[in-house]
Amino acid sequence: MLAVIAHGDDAFRLVDTTGRDVGWVRPSTIGFTGFVSENSARGAAIDGARALIRCLKREFGVAHMELSDRPRARTVRDGNGEWVADGKTRVARILRVDNGGYGQELAIEFRLPPYANNAVAINAAQIVYGALSRELTGTSGPGALQAVYEAVGQWP
Repeated sequence: MLAVIAHGDDAFRLVDTTGRDVGWVRPSTIGFTGFVSENSARGAAIDGARALIRCLKREFGVAHMELSDRPRARTVRDGNGEWVADGKTRVARILRVDNGGYGQELAIEFRLPPYANNAVAINAAQIVYGALSRELTGTSGPGALQAVYEAVGQWP
């Protein structure tokens, strides 16, 4: 179960059943925090991308990205940060979050196509969370979500 809580204009917090912030929805993006290693974040990005692709294909008949049948997740760096990639396809952005005394954790952020409105984004976030919830083993302290927003430069 995942609660979606409004958090400013076109922004939502994703909160799990224990009351822990596990993600966010912002215009054209959904993200999840609480990964303890780069390997777990990369694996989750591939699992989440598969779920996102299925969701978008059901909703619109197409998806904005395709994964290979046997994806090989790797981390690539460019001027826009770090990304999990499968071949030339950027799957998800990796964010490194200093969690205010709780240590560092990683977050991943999926870009949505421009035709996905907030309702689609929230639905997609719930579906992707279902694929990722077992991977979210980090200890999200109270500042994790704020740190993620600051990392992407958009704290509401």
